[in-house]
Amino acid sequence: MCNVPIKTIRYYSDIGLLEPSFIDQVTGYRYYDYDKMKELNTIQVLKQCHFSLKEIEQIINGKNDRQDLEARLNKKVQELEHQQEILAEQIQNIVQVKNSIRHTETFNPKPILSSCYIEERPKTQVLSIREKIHIIEMDKLVQKLFERIYAYQFEINGELVAILHQQDRNRNIADVELLLPVKETQEGEHIKVISEGKYACINVKGPYSELHFGYSRLEGWLTEKSLQVEGAFMEQYIKGLIPTEVINPINIKPNMELHPNDFLTKVFVKVKN
Repeated sequence: MCNVPIKTIRYYSDIGLLEPSFIDQVTGYRYYDYDKMKELNTIQVLKQCHFSLKEIEQIINGKNDRQDLEARLNKKVQELEHQQEILAEQIQNIVQVKNSIRHTETFNPKPILSSCYIEERPKTQVLSIREKIHIIEMDKLVQKLFERIYAYQFEINGELVAILHQQDRNRNIADVELLLPVKETQEGEHIKVISEGKYACINVKGPYSELHFGYSRLEGWLTEKSLQVEGAFMEQYIKGLIPTEVINPINIKPNMELHPNDFLTKVFVKVKN
């Protein structure tokens, strides 16, 4: 009834983990009532969560106080959540490789670059977050930003923008600031404004790892046109891993259906009039 082998139940009984409700002194048969079934199910769940039999015995027999038990369970939840993050990252990598094979293309082909152009951009209010991170942790920083959106109950009003203030390419570490447009609200600790004005832009179609081609082309064009830069270069993720429609910011999931070759990113920087 509990889908557990008889041999296992006998072993649990022998080590004092699961005592029978009754033992027939003549036949030696062990009998278990429904309360024991509940205990057995609890044992199986804790085993699946990688608790040792000794730890399970302490939990089942109440040898730990309630506070200690809650601490043990909370620690195990944290361990499993960490494993879940690792598995999610592995799945993401496998799906991207699979998509690459499906398209019979190299994983990182040269991106498609648009012509450079000038764009008038309006003043944009954004919620920001800034941290020095390893590049592979970018998704965690994105998640933190969306959790902040959820906490403050802001309404998203545009695509995600990033500024790489400093980057150590050898160690893949960068000082990253993420900016997400939100509808007009009161000024707050994390609220900033991207100023209005003229911006030099280029659109890059391809993987994020190839955005440096866009930066290089745009920088060359600025020199050619004798345009002076005002502020930092920015990336706007028009189509990519971040879904274009976010229904629930707290449970945002990367768009794994889109092939990296189809990502569309705008690289832009403000220029002086």
